[in-house]
Amino acid sequence: MKEPFVVSTSDLIAQTQIISDMELQSYLGSLGPSQSASLVQNNINAALQQVENSKKSIYQDTFDQATGADNNITSAAFYLSRTKDLVDAAGDMNSVTRSQLSASMINAGLSQRQTEINEWSNFNKLDTLYFLQILFISLSLIGVLSFLLSNGSITQSLFTFVAYIIAILATVVILLRWRYSNVARDSRYWHKSRFPNEARTPLRSAKKCRTGWLW
Repeated sequence: MKEPFVVSTSDLIAQTQIISDMELQSYLGSLGPSQSASLVQNNINAALQQVENSKKSIYQDTFDQATGADNNITSAAFYLSRTKDLVDAAGDMNSVTRSQLSASMINAGLSQRQTEINEWSNFNKLDTLYFLQILFISLSLIGVLSFLLSNGSITQSLFTFVAYIIAILATVVILLRWRYSNVARDSRYWHKSRFPNEARTPLRSAKKCRTGWLW
């Protein structure tokens, strides 16, 4: 049996190229001088047109890429500017918030202190009113005793004794109130008292327990 004719693709392309070149040489050889010059000129013009078209295409692609890069740079600059504006706005808001918090804390402290001052003043007035009530009662008793003395219901010695006792009691009340308010009473909180500071004693012994040290 006869084997089929097998030729590789590369060999077939090479043989076809050789045949094409031979035909081209034969065609060029059959042309006259004027026809050869015209063919060469046409090929040159076609080559120049192809080169020009290739350069135009490359230039257009390069121009488009440059335009895209410029747009990207412009967008990036816009984003950076916008980001800076947002950062500045956030910083301004932070500064305003801090100032408002500081003012709020100051106002809260002033309000609390004013409340303490008002409370201290009110209770001081109540204490003063208490003393004035005692003074009024004492003077009323002395007035009643004076009326009884003028009627002869009591003697002069009894009137003097009772009047001195009333005066001493009123004096003791005002002295106790003055001493407590100026010495023992706290100057900020009316219902608190000041106590003398105790001297710190040196550490002498310590006992270990489960929760820590007991001094």
